[in-house]
Amino acid sequence: MATLTVIDNTTEHTCINLKPGTVFIGRAGDNDIMFQDRLLSAHHAKIVTCFEASYIEDLSSTNGTFLNGKRIKTHTLHPGDEVTVGQLRMIVSGSSA
Repeated sequence: MATLTVIDNTTEHTCINLKPGTVFIGRAGDNDIMFQDRLLSAHHAKIVTCFEASYIEDLSSTNGTFLNGKRIKTHTLHPGDEVTVGQLRMIVSGSSA
């Protein structure tokens, strides 16, 4: 199972196991990863995991979703990938995602 390490602009990090299902990212309180950052849309992106594969999809956010420094719409995640949304960074680790 892949793990997502969420790194914000503080010293706190959160690890999330990417189990089958969907993880929503954004400013709104109904997201799984909620972060108060003016660069994030209310519903910015989602990560979908099915079996051992995970992909990230930008939800038509204003400021975009970046994977390893490149703006993406949808992309499969792999160990070592770095996702950036606003000031929030997320690093993928573990088994092939």
